[in-house]
Amino acid sequence: MVRVSVVLDGGHDEELRAASLASLEAQTVTDWEVVTSLAEATGVYVAFLEAADRWVPDRLERLLAVGAPAVADQVEGERGNGETVLLRAPAPDVEPARLLIRRDLVHPDALANPAWPFDLFLHGGLEVAALDRVGLRRRFPDRRRALALRPGHHRNAVLARHIDWDALAARTPTRGLTSVIVPTYEDAELTTACVGSLLAAGDDVEVVVWDNGSSREIAEQLTPLGEHDRVTLVRAETNHGFALGNDYALRECHGDVVVFLNNDTTVPPGWTAPLRRALEDPEVLGAQPLLLYPSGAVQCAGIAFPSCGGLPHAFLQGFPVEDAAGVDELEFAAITGAALALRWEDAVALQGFDATYTNGMEDVDLCLRLAALRPGHFRVVAEAPVVHHESRTPGRYDKHLVNRAVYLDRWQRVAEPRDDEALWATRGFTVAGHDLGRPRHGEQPRLRVPAPVLVRERTTLRWAIKNPAPAGPGGDRWGDTPFAEALAAALRDAGQEVVVDRRPEWDRATARHDDVELVLRGLTRHDPGPTAVSLLWVISHPELVTPEEARGYDRVLAASLTWGVGDVPVTPLLQATDPDRFHPDAAEPDSGERVLFVGNSRRVLRPVVRDALAAGLPLSVYGDLWSGLVPDEVVRARSLPNHALAAAYAGAGVVLNDHHPGMRAAGFVSNRLFDAVASGARVVSDDVAGARELFGDSVQVYRDADDLRRLATAPDLDAVFGDLARRREAAERVRREHSFAARAATLVEVALSARAARGLG
Repeated sequence: MVRVSVVLDGGHDEELRAASLASLEAQTVTDWEVVTSLAEATGVYVAFLEAADRWVPDRLERLLAVGAPAVADQVEGERGNGETVLLRAPAPDVEPARLLIRRDLVHPDALANPAWPFDLFLHGGLEVAALDRVGLRRRFPDRRRALALRPGHHRNAVLARHIDWDALAARTPTRGLTSVIVPTYEDAELTTACVGSLLAAGDDVEVVVWDNGSSREIAEQLTPLGEHDRVTLVRAETNHGFALGNDYALRECHGDVVVFLNNDTTVPPGWTAPLRRALEDPEVLGAQPLLLYPSGAVQCAGIAFPSCGGLPHAFLQGFPVEDAAGVDELEFAAITGAALALRWEDAVALQGFDATYTNGMEDVDLCLRLAALRPGHFRVVAEAPVVHHESRTPGRYDKHLVNRAVYLDRWQRVAEPRDDEALWATRGFTVAGHDLGRPRHGEQPRLRVPAPVLVRERTTLRWAIKNPAPAGPGGDRWGDTPFAEALAAALRDAGQEVVVDRRPEWDRATARHDDVELVLRGLTRHDPGPTAVSLLWVISHPELVTPEEARGYDRVLAASLTWGVGDVPVTPLLQATDPDRFHPDAAEPDSGERVLFVGNSRRVLRPVVRDALAAGLPLSVYGDLWSGLVPDEVVRARSLPNHALAAAYAGAGVVLNDHHPGMRAAGFVSNRLFDAVASGARVVSDDVAGARELFGDSVQVYRDADDLRRLATAPDLDAVFGDLARRREAAERVRREHSFAARAATLVEVALSARAARGLG
């Protein structure tokens, strides 16, 4: 009789182990032995018994009767709800519990890999006979209770090992070419946007789009991407996940630098150059760009490892982008795989990502493995930030707890850089401890991320300026954006720490670290929290501000000398100009447009533009949303960059200005008047209280179209607006008295007063 060695995984439930062994004792074949490893086995064949599995009595007899080197029967499994399933997949997808195999065919160390049968049978070198009978029965809840199953996607790890890495290592990459791998699954919209940004960026790249088995509908939407010369589109029949998908895609790459890039990102022009420059330093193992949310806040500026040990976290996540200043100089032990740049030879030497992970932690694992190969560090490049829209891929987080378990089993107490205290100290924060938070899905404490409890080292006030503009290029064109940037610069010159939040980030969680909240009130209301002193500076649309809103602030300021809101005290603080940008020497007088208006239409024919057209003036408009309101030839461009405004104002014959009716009635003087007069311009405007006192002859008020024509076409403009010397005097007065530096000094005084009233130091 042929002896069978039965390798037992007894688990940790004595009752279930006993039941499994009882089913072995009941076998009609009696020449068997129980061992706990292949090294102990002496039989010609081996079989595998797991606690919670119960063999049918004649199982061994049937399997031996087949007489094949390897034979697999079927498993009848019962779910917790009583539903039964039959496990009978053909080779190579055969789990060990279904197998009877000759011992000499199995390497003694094979069981270290839970997917060893898949590895053994993958290329069909060994035939597995199929026995169409149920040989064992199991209850899945019992199995989970009895066994400590090794977490991870071991089948994918086998597939990755079977990539011909030696052939890739022998390949000579193309110098100067960057290969960008974009894996995707069931998401044509974000993938198309990502590839579009890559092609528009102007870098020397090849793009490999790896479609991880998307549905036919999505695959058809992705098809046009492959029509571009610089794009290779590869469609897989199944979803291999992030790690294995990227590993397979490496076979399609030819560049000497590889960037693994999430499909939910968009890149700016020139984004690869700083990454490649970082990799020119031999001590830099890899680099990532600074990743931002679409809202403008930081999504990831590298990976930080907690000083207490455990799972790492994305550095600066949720903080304003200003907090990432100087992050280029930091050395990281790991960076994110959402946009990870490596040298080709390193990516191949590592054999890519470890496919044991499924969409999580494989990036940190790769960084630690690379650091184990040779000394060095990782860098974050802030020069060209990449926008990360955050994944909408179905199933993206299904295995996040398994991934964490795989990572901790491998690296905990083996390689733990524990660098978060040092990293946060560079940003002015002390790590006072770590908070595991509440379990969201009942996960064990070790599978939660120890979030740093941060305490800001206060040496000056930290201001958060709330810019009402939206995030992205559209918000860049809003006048509020350069206004907020200039004010922030002036406050920094006054020794303050300043961040600027676009509208989507007004309520960011990290606002608890701010000392002063300064809201630039326009169209959008914001109700401040209690943790910071709050200042409301109404610079436009005062008609929208209610007494109830104003009472929610510690102090209220207004860009008007006369406006008030109920019984709330209001401090006048007019708009301002940037004297470094707006000055009379920006252009030669009368060298530009004869009659200039800069501004958007607000979707109406603005009065001064209407009157200029009625007066037959040679009008030039720079602004958006004018189509259908004015003749096309009048609109010179949809926008005028802020850096070009001073020259446009200084060189114009006449600059036109008007006010929103509500602002004019409330005495809110337009920011355009400050900038134009500071540039030495001649300005024609509708009437607003205080303009004459502020600007003198440089600003002339018109009443109707005839009056506008008279002022703009006067034979001697200098006789109306003052000659250049007088306009320079007005410009210098505005630049001195109404600069952002002057406004910053006032705001600091107001903030200190408000803090004192609260009893704050």
